[in-house]
Amino acid sequence: MKIGVIGPGAIGMLFAFYLQKAGASVTIYTRSMEQAEHISRFGISCNLDGQVETQFPDAVPLGAIAIEDDYVFVAVKQYDIGLVLPHLQRTQARFVFLQNGMGHLSLLQNMQQKCIAVGIVEHGARKETAGSFVHTGMGVTKLGILAGEEEFQALLPLFQAPYFPILVEKNWEEVLRSKLIVNACINPLTALYRVRNGVLLTNPAFHNAMKQVFSEVIFVLDEKEERWEHVCNVCRKTAENQSSMLTDVKLGRETEIDAIIGYLLMQAEKQNKQVPLLAFLQQSIKGLAP
Repeated sequence: MKIGVIGPGAIGMLFAFYLQKAGASVTIYTRSMEQAEHISRFGISCNLDGQVETQFPDAVPLGAIAIEDDYVFVAVKQYDIGLVLPHLQRTQARFVFLQNGMGHLSLLQNMQQKCIAVGIVEHGARKETAGSFVHTGMGVTKLGILAGEEEFQALLPLFQAPYFPILVEKNWEEVLRSKLIVNACINPLTALYRVRNGVLLTNPAFHNAMKQVFSEVIFVLDEKEERWEHVCNVCRKTAENQSSMLTDVKLGRETEIDAIIGYLLMQAEKQNKQVPLLAFLQQSIKGLAP
């Protein structure tokens, strides 16, 4: 089976590594020739609990060759989807999009292809170099199929390893909403305060700030207070993790603040709801990582 992975960040390398390990023929599509050459020469190395293993997928810059894979995992940040979509128009592959937030759903629903899914990734991964990453937390990939359900059945056996499982979610929109709530409460605050996830629980002032953000999020989404316990549980389980938004801020890269908080602000505007704290967070993160 031929698998394409677009985007060699932490999540892209995670999928390329484990799918190649499971027996697929993987091609990872990079932004630059330099990174493609690095991966072609040295492979992709995964550090899991101090044990390092390397797999050797093919690697080429996106656009250098036609995409002829059976399945393509799109692992770029949400703000780069618009740059990737033109490369997908001439292929009939089945697509799995692995972005945070929910702002990209309208784009996916307008695609001409017949087989499209979203993946909600609950693994922790941290990119170390152009061809290596640390698998910081084992989780599950939850697959929500927008169109072409039967076409994705052949993909599922590649996720049999206990450290890289998959779960097909019938109510995938609910799963996306749940992850959106968690991301909105944790990522911007960790980026603003420059702390690891768990500090939002142990620092009383930061904990109160997270609860205030949560209140505005569920106000926009018409959700219940019971969601708070899930947010705290995720924060507790990922206590030692550095959020991807904090990493982006530290490196001066564009963040996914518009994909997460920006989506909530658009929903609030449609409903004429005032959410000043969410607006403050969006502008604060944009100021830190323009």
